[in-house]
Parts: sequence; structure tokens; C-alpha cells
Amino acid sequence: MKMRKSKAKQAIVETGQKLIEKKGYSELNINEVAYVAKVSVGTLYYHFPKGKVDILAEIMSRKTEGFVEDFNRQEGIDKLLEMDMKLDDILRWVFTKVIELRRPDRHFLSAIQSEMLANPYQYQEFVKKYQSSTGLQQAMGVLSEVLMKSKTISLSKLIDRQETIQRLVGLLMSYQIIFPDYFGNDDDFVDLAVRVFFEILKP
Repeated sequence: MKMRKSKAKQAIVETGQKLIEKKGYSELNINEVAYVAKVSVGTLYYHFPKGKVDILAEIMSRKTEGFVEDFNRQEGIDKLLEMDMKLDDILRWVFTKVIELRRPDRHFLSAIQSEMLANPYQYQEFVKKYQSSTGLQQAMGVLSEVLMKSKTISLSKLIDRQETIQRLVGLLMSYQIIFPDYFGNDDDFVDLAVRVFFEILKP
């Protein structure tokens, strides 16, 4: 029975993601998700009581957890810190790795980005309500964790401007991930992102 429930939930999540990529979150229809996933509407609501908002939360949670796990598995982080590399070299490695790990999801990210532009208030409410369960804060904290370990900049300054760094660099990075070569090739973009980072940290 548990196996059946697990398969049903997985089918709903996979179907939800495909339909979001195809139609967008606003057009996501619960009846269609259930039909395509080959489960009953009752089964769908059993796993996701609040309907499509819970489905989106689950998709984002899985993607975020997978990203953080993949990022933390990279032995390069500890090696970079052990080699006492300069901060700009560490940043280049981190930004390059984020792009590499996120780009396979660019169609889903594009759909969510479109939703943010079309319904910014609805999306902000979603983030406020579900950010702890989806691990959004954890994902955004990966870069800060690496920088804190590097001990190459003031911790207080990093904390003070962390939100600005995350929002601005994150926004630029999302465009480069969704639209490859938007700012030139990835190496060109990484150079740009590093410059933006240091501009934000200026006194």
C-alpha cells in the first residue's frame, strides 16, 4: 500500500511539473493533473490537501533539496578553501557550479519566472508561506556559507548585505540559466556576477 501511495505521489509531482512547464502555474488544473497522472482526484488531494499550491511546493522542495545535496557533494568547495584561493576565484567556482547544476531545470524555472511577472503578489504570498518547507532559504544560503568559511571578507558586512547579494546576483543568474548566453557565454556572465558582488560590498 505504501508503495502504491509513493508511486501515486511521484506521478502527481512529475505530471504537475510537466504541465507547469507547458502551460504555466496559473493554468494548472487539478482535474487534468489527476487524469494525466492516472490517479483519482481524491488521491491527489490526499497527498496535496491544498491542491496545486502544495504540488508546486513539493516540486520546489525536491529541486531545492537536490540542488543543495549536489552542491554540497562537490569536493571542490573544501579543496578551494584548503588551497587558500582568492575570494574572486572562489566566487567564480561557485557561480559556475550553480549554473551547471541549475540549467537542466531551466524550462521549469522559466515557467515560474513567467508566473512571477504575471502574478507577483500571488507568488510572493506563496514564497512567504512555503519558503521554510521548500528549503528556499537553505538554497540561497549555500553561497553565504562558502563565503563565511573562506574568512576573506567581514562576516558582519556579508550579513548586512546578504539579501541584496542574493536578490541581485540571483536575478541575473536566473536569466543566464534560463536564456543561455543572455549576458554572453557563461564565463562572461561569471565575470559580470563577480564584479556585481564586489560592487555591492563596497563601503
